[in-house]
Amino acid sequence: MSTKQPTDNQTRRRRLAGTQTLAYLGCVAALGVAGYLIDDPYIRHVLILCFLWSLVVAGWDMVLGYAGIFNYAQLVFFAAGAYAVGMLTTQAGVPPVAALVMAPVVVAGFGLLVALPCLRLKGEYVALFTFAIHLAMPPLILKAKAWGTGGALGLYGIPPIEIAGITFGPRDTLAWYFLTLIVASAAIYAVYFIVLRQRMGRAFMALRDSEDFARSLGVSDFRYKLLAFMVSAAVTGLAGALYANYTSVVTPKILGNEFFLLAMVMLAVGGIGKFPGAVAGAFIVTIANELLRSAGNTRLLLLGLVVVLTLLLLPNGIVSLRDRVLRLLPVRRPG
Repeated sequence: MSTKQPTDNQTRRRRLAGTQTLAYLGCVAALGVAGYLIDDPYIRHVLILCFLWSLVVAGWDMVLGYAGIFNYAQLVFFAAGAYAVGMLTTQAGVPPVAALVMAPVVVAGFGLLVALPCLRLKGEYVALFTFAIHLAMPPLILKAKAWGTGGALGLYGIPPIEIAGITFGPRDTLAWYFLTLIVASAAIYAVYFIVLRQRMGRAFMALRDSEDFARSLGVSDFRYKLLAFMVSAAVTGLAGALYANYTSVVTPKILGNEFFLLAMVMLAVGGIGKFPGAVAGAFIVTIANELLRSAGNTRLLLLGLVVVLTLLLLPNGIVSLRDRVLRLLPVRRPG
C-alpha cells in the first residue's frame, strides 16, 4: 500500500496536467479560428490588448501568486520592454525583429538589479521598495531625455516588424492578432506548464509557503528569488516590447495609475496563484474596460466596485466559482 499510493497520485497528476494542457491548446485553437471569423478591426484590437495584458498578469502572477514575492514594480518591467524596443530601433538603428528579441533579455537584467536589494527585505518592505521604484520611474524617464527616452514627448515612429515578408503595421490588426496570439500563448504556456511544473516552480511555492522549511530541503532562496524576478521581468518585458511595436508610440503615460490599477484589478478578479485565473481576469477586465469607455471617469469607479464585490463574494477570484458550483452538485456515492 505504501508503494502504490504515490504511484496513483503521480498518475492522477499526469492525467490532470494532460487535461489542462489539452484544454489550454483547445482555447488557443478556438481563438485562432475566431481571428479568421472576426471581420471588425476594433474587436480584433480589443483581443490583441487581451493577449498583451494576459502576458503582463501571467508574469506578475508567477512572482506574486506562486513565488509569494510582493513585487509592485511589474509595470516598470512592461515600460522597460517598451522603451527598450523604442530606443533600440529609433536611436540605435537595431532592426525591429532583433529589438523584439533583445528587449526581454534587457528587461531580465533590469529585473536582476531590482531583485538584488529586495533579497535583503521581507514581506511588506519588498512591496514598499518595488512600489517606490514604480513611482520613481516616470520622473527618471523625463530626466533621461538626453539618453534617448524622448522625455515627456516619448518615442514616436517605432518602425514596424517584418517577418517572412509580412509587415506588421499598427493598422494591420489581422497580422497582429495572430502574432500576439502565438507569442502570448507560447509564453504563458512556458510559465504555467513548464516553469511552474518543474523544480523551479516547486521551489517558488515552497519558499512562498515557508522559507525556513524550504531552506531545510536545500532550496536556495537567493537563487530562486532572483530567478522569479528575472523570468517574470522577461515575460512582462516581452509584452511591453510587443505593445510598443503595435502602437509605434511609447510615452511616460505607460506608467500611469490607470495601467497599474487595471493590472491589479485583473489579478484580483481572476485569482492570484490559481491558473487560469489571472489570464481569465485579463480578458474579462480588458473587455469590460473597453465596454465602459463611454462612462468616462466613472469607469474606474465601476471597476473598483467589481473588485470589492469579487473580494467579498469570491476571495480567490472567479476561478473559485467552479469549486463553489461543484459543492452545490449532488455527490454520487459508490453503491
